[in-house]
Parts: sequence; C-alpha cells; structure tokens
Amino acid sequence: MAKELWVNNFSVHRSGYHLAAPVLYGIINTQKVLFGKRKPLQLKDYFFTFEGPNLTSAPHRKDQLRKMIESTITEIFNHSEKLNRIHKETYRINDRYFAFAKKCSRIDLKKLSDKELGRMYLELVNWQERAHQHALATTWYLDSDGEDFSKLLLEKTREFCHLSGAKINFADAFSALTTSPKETLAMKEEKEILQILAMVQGNRKAGQIFAKLRNYKKIPGNISPGITKAIERHFEKWRWLAFNYMGPAYEIDFFVGMLSDLAKQKTKAKEELKKKGKWPGKIRKKRVKIFKSLKIGREWQKIYDIAADIVNLKGYRKDICFHGFFVMDFMLREMSRRLGLARNQMYLLTFQEIGGIFLKNKKITADEINKRNKFTIMDYKNGKVRIFTGDKAKKYYSGVKIEKEKIDKNASEFRGTCACSGQVKGIVRLVNEVKDIPKMKKGDVMVAHTTFPNLVPAMKLASAIVTEDGGMTCHAAIIARELGTPCITGIKIATKVLKDGDLVEVDADKGVVRILRKYK
Repeated sequence: MAKELWVNNFSVHRSGYHLAAPVLYGIINTQKVLFGKRKPLQLKDYFFTFEGPNLTSAPHRKDQLRKMIESTITEIFNHSEKLNRIHKETYRINDRYFAFAKKCSRIDLKKLSDKELGRMYLELVNWQERAHQHALATTWYLDSDGEDFSKLLLEKTREFCHLSGAKINFADAFSALTTSPKETLAMKEEKEILQILAMVQGNRKAGQIFAKLRNYKKIPGNISPGITKAIERHFEKWRWLAFNYMGPAYEIDFFVGMLSDLAKQKTKAKEELKKKGKWPGKIRKKRVKIFKSLKIGREWQKIYDIAADIVNLKGYRKDICFHGFFVMDFMLREMSRRLGLARNQMYLLTFQEIGGIFLKNKKITADEINKRNKFTIMDYKNGKVRIFTGDKAKKYYSGVKIEKEKIDKNASEFRGTCACSGQVKGIVRLVNEVKDIPKMKKGDVMVAHTTFPNLVPAMKLASAIVTEDGGMTCHAAIIARELGTPCITGIKIATKVLKDGDLVEVDADKGVVRILRKYK
C-alpha cells in the first residue's frame, strides 16, 4: 500500500456522513454505468478522512484515478451516443429524486412511526445515491485531476481558431461552445423574483416602500396581499437553494433584501425578464455561428455538445441534491429529537447506521459518535462502509503515501484553466463561507477553494472569480458564464498564497493570475 502514490481528489467543508457514505459505493456504480457491469473497475482504492462533519480529504490511488479519467475521455470520443443516453437517464433520475423529496416535505414527520420514518429516510438516501452518482464519471472525475477534458477542448478550440483564420478570441469561443442553452434552477429563481419585482414596481406604494426599506427581517406589513403572498410562495419554493450539504437555508430576509436592493438600483424588471427570456436562444445562435465560423465538423460538434451538457448536468444534479439534503434535514431533526441526540451528532452517522437504529433497533452510543469529531477515516470494503477512529485511523493513514502540493509562497504568477474569458485587475477577497460574503465589494476578485449556491451573492459582485477546484464543470465556471465574469479554475494553491487585500491581475484567456502588489 505504501509503495503506491495516492492523490487527494477533493475535500468538502461541512458535508456530513450522509453525503460521504453513499458516494463510497456510488463511485463503483458510476463505473458500471459508463464502462459496463462486466468490465473490471478502473477505480477501486479510495477513502475519506473526516474531522467532525468536515470531509477533509478524499485520497485516491493516483494510477487508478488517471486510468479512470483517460478511459472516460475515450468513452466520450468513441461512444458519444452512449454518453448522451447516460446523461438523459441522469436528468430523469434527478427529476424523480426532486419529486420524491417534495413529497416528503409535505408529510408531518411527527405522525410517523420510527419504522415509517426510517424507511422514508432510506428511500430518500437511495434516490440521492442514484441521482448524484449515475454520471459521476463525467460530472466530477473527468476534470478532477489536472482538468484533462477542459484543457483538451481549450487547446482544440485554439487550433480551430488558428486554422480557420476567423477573428474570434479562442477563450470566448471555448466559453460559448461549452455553455448549455438550458436554464439552470438558479436562473429560473431569478426570473421569478423579477416577476415579483414587476408586481412591486407596478404598485406605487409598494415600490416606494421597497426603495426605502431598511429592515429585511420580515415582509413589510403595509403592502398589498397579492405581493405578500407572492413573496411567501417564493420563499417556500426556493429557500433551499443555499442549503448545500448541512444548511442553513435562506431566511425570508434574503428575498426581501434582494427585492429591496433591486428596487433601490432601479432595476427595470420587465426589461430584465425579456433579456433572461432571450438568453437560451442567444446562446444557441452564438454556438451555431461559432461552429460555422471555425469550420467545426459534426463529430467535434458532438463533443462540444457533450461538454456543454456535462456543465449543465453537474449543476442540476448538485442543486437537486441540495434540495434533498434540505428535506433530509427535517428528518434528521425529528430523529435527533426521538433519540435524544444533538442535530450535529446525526450528521456523524452513516445512513446504514440510522437505518439500523430505526428499523432494527440497533444501538450506538453518544460516546462512539463523539469520537468522530476527531480524525476519522471512512472507506468501503466488501460491500460495507467501514469507519476508523483514534489510533486505528492514524495507523490506516500512515500506511498511505499521499502526493503533496508544492507551494511557492514567493511566486507572483499562478496558472489554472480558463472557465470564462476576460481580463481584469482587482483586490483579492477570500470567500469560502457565507460569513465571508460581507467583505466583498463590487469589483473585487473573489478567490475560493470552491463555490456553492450560497456564495452566489458574492460572485455577483466579483470582477473575476478564481478557484482551487477546477474545470469547466465546476460550480464557479457555471455561474461565471451566466454572469459573464472572467473565471480561472484549478489553481490548487490559490487560497494558500493569495490573501485579502492583494492586488492581482486576472487574465482568464491565458489562465493566469499575477500578483501586482501584496497587501501589507
């Protein structure tokens, strides 16, 4: 074991065991979906490390990971129709997951018996595993170690631009050709909030109230009942968007504040709605025009179409997963009440353990759970999730040789991969959590390990976005394209070498960040 080199594939702050345990065997399932059930597994040695609910690392055997990535790229080029079928299946499964979670959210959990609650929870987890893992090979692993697919397409786009002689910026072409014309759920939410804004602006009294509003904690009491109900419905429908893996969800102040800000900025709701309504058609036309200008043949068009669909699918399945976790949180709250455990302790239990407690009357002590607040390892062997704490975890980890990232703190230039083109200069702000958002000012350069929906308010203020997680399929790349914001991904040491206050130049076309002045 020690002879083989391992690489940390990802980390997830505040993820909980309810995400990790299904992923462990989902990694196997996604390979069977893509390569066939009878083919030998490409990736079979991996494990997760935890400290409390934080998934601190996900070491994978590097040779196996590289083989998995290379084999996935081969499948994309040789079996594009199969890839399209898998992605369509993934959308359908996610739609059913979404529908089941909505159904669960309407049930009074207090009226369920322990076994009924346990069965419903396990069914929700089953949908989570199927929906999130069905296309994990393309929506995560493909670009997870060096951004192979993104770089391949970026260079191919550069080549098409050169050979065609067309005066098109290759980075702009790459961004457009790998952008799907499908609307994201976040886009749909934005359109619906603009519809409410149109109602506010169509009512003189409401328009004046929101333009002067200072207290966002509740809906103003002196506006029309129709507007009040519209805001309440919007809150109930979309509050989960920011939930991520463990919450919290949006409170009413977020949406009231958004309406007030839009009113103060004198945003013309109807004009913005028209623009957003035209966006899908605009992207379709732009892609067709670039394909024609660069003389890109049908076979390569298929590859770009798959790439664009991967970008959209990754965002969609993650949003559906976050909605599922939002609904699951209500179940975990009720379970914690019945078991006499803290809510945070429920996030340190695997779904198998929770199922055992509620369906088979198995026991687990608070002391055993609390050991998991320190360094813990979770792996998957012979069909079972295993958990190691204390000295056993340390011994397990000491037997693995993990590749270390090289950090040159004196370097002034860093390279990543273009996710959305453009060049800007700005002040760095490290934003990894919601509590970091207030330090963002319009025009700052947002730097993060990775981004999630609850960080979108900061992303909207950024003149550029830089992340450690990489590839055109990452959340930052998806949102950056929606916003038209320059974005570079895959600078693995970004949050370690860049600090709040640094002045940087972001050249997303070249995938380069340069430090112009260090903050003292």
